[in-house]
Amino acid sequence: MSTHETPTLTAEARTKTGSRYARRLRDEGKLPAVVYGHGEGPASLTINAKTFGELLDTSAQLINLEIDGKAEPCLIRDVQYDHLHRYPVHADFTRVNLSENVTVEVELVTHGDPEALKEAGAVLNQEITALEVSCRADAIPDEIRVDISSLTGDSPITVGDITLPDGVTTDLDADQPVATIAIVKAAPEPDTEEADADAEPEVIEKGKADDESDADG
Repeated sequence: MSTHETPTLTAEARTKTGSRYARRLRDEGKLPAVVYGHGEGPASLTINAKTFGELLDTSAQLINLEIDGKAEPCLIRDVQYDHLHRYPVHADFTRVNLSENVTVEVELVTHGDPEALKEAGAVLNQEITALEVSCRADAIPDEIRVDISSLTGDSPITVGDITLPDGVTTDLDADQPVATIAIVKAAPEPDTEEADADAEPEVIEKGKADDESDADG
């Protein structure tokens, strides 16, 4: 379950749209955004780019979106990034009731020290980094921890092995692998003696050698 206070993000209503206006906003350190849901039409907004970026760094999903002094709970539903996927360029929010069930993706964080990872060439593969779950809007976990201590090369950790917080469920197949161990074998080094033996000796045709000797003279 979430252990931090729901953050507040201040937004301003905007009436202008279009790519040129959006570029101007971004040049001013702002981002265009849209909020929709709960039977209300979409509303175009402007938010502070730096503040929003800091919010994303905390993995927050539920926020209080404050518009004209009035705050309402919203989910960060979608974030569009620049072509290098470094900076947000647009955000979508949806209004929610804190008591309603919502579907969100929550980060999976592995912990534990499986013995199988000590084997030579053993490599940990995390097949899933986020899990789609359903829960109350006010009970979205910050993260879901996955114990991989029992992980072996023959027995992966699956979705069914994850202990979910109370009130949190997932529709993902219980047999879906979450973490596996693969053994990577080093490529054998070539045998230099065999390589030398296999090398073909250089053959110089007698006639060509004689011609080169005459030319040098």
